[in-house]
Amino acid sequence: MEDHTSSMAGAENERAYKKEFSGIGLRVLLSGAAIYGVQLAVQCLLMLLPDTVAWRNDMNILVVVGVVMPMYVIGFPLAFLIMKNGGDKRVIEKKRMKPLHFFVAFLISYVFIWVGNLIGLAVTFGIGVLKGAPVSNDLNMVVSDTNIWIIIIYMVLIGPIFEELLLRKMLCDRVIKYGQGTAILLSGLLFGLFHGNFNQFFYACLIGGFLAFIYVKTGNVKYTIGLHMMINFMGSVPGGLILKNIDLENLSLETLTGPAMILLMLYVLLVYAILIAGFVLLLINRSKLKADAGEIILEKKERNRIVFGNPGMILCIVGFGIMMLVQAFLG
Repeated sequence: MEDHTSSMAGAENERAYKKEFSGIGLRVLLSGAAIYGVQLAVQCLLMLLPDTVAWRNDMNILVVVGVVMPMYVIGFPLAFLIMKNGGDKRVIEKKRMKPLHFFVAFLISYVFIWVGNLIGLAVTFGIGVLKGAPVSNDLNMVVSDTNIWIIIIYMVLIGPIFEELLLRKMLCDRVIKYGQGTAILLSGLLFGLFHGNFNQFFYACLIGGFLAFIYVKTGNVKYTIGLHMMINFMGSVPGGLILKNIDLENLSLETLTGPAMILLMLYVLLVYAILIAGFVLLLINRSKLKADAGEIILEKKERNRIVFGNPGMILCIVGFGIMMLVQAFLG
């Protein structure tokens, strides 16, 4: 009788857990729909403008009006409202992170970015072979064609704050009770999917999981925001500034020995130095990268079934997956 009662209670708990994860998955999907839907609607309206409108083909204005404003003035605030009332959140204990540890975390982050980027390049190359044309990378186009100050405001300052609040703090606070490992896994995966393309998916998953690890260990989103800002700065600003001054299609002996090319080589050396230092530090600190259990214990064999085997999470993964496939094959 006790075994039967225990079995019924276990089944009831599993249904409750699945229901909560389903709600989270559905809310993340609706958040993405709000952000990208508003952005797409504004961009469609911009396309209807007559060619006589002077700024219609001005990349700087198009990025501000068609990307930044819809996303951060309307889309993300809607996403915050959608996520706000979903799930039973917990307050993660705040712990101070020493400046040295913060810097070490930044160096280690580059290992995850590098590994994820290599996987992404391999996957997009394969897709390019299948469709007979390279997979477009809209992010590279925006960085290369947009004013550097817009890039700094958009990618270095505003983006990390909104993304960390939504997909790190709000998400992890709601799943931390199931253990740090579950919070890290889900935050990383959904962060990758949220980017909506294969170019960024893999490194966003890995770096998202690492940032989630930092958040659940410190309980303070300011550290992940700071790391996110530094990562985005290194990935877009120095290289973007240098490449704006190099004509890659018309290289010559003069350009190869010019100041911009020398700066580019120094920048590449800096990135590799960071990567090597990060790899060494990751090996040294690998024993510290352990996730603690939560108040609700999910066995490994049942965790994936509970976290991902529910309608909301399946719809979320499929929805973003379709978006990524459309961008890769039709973009």
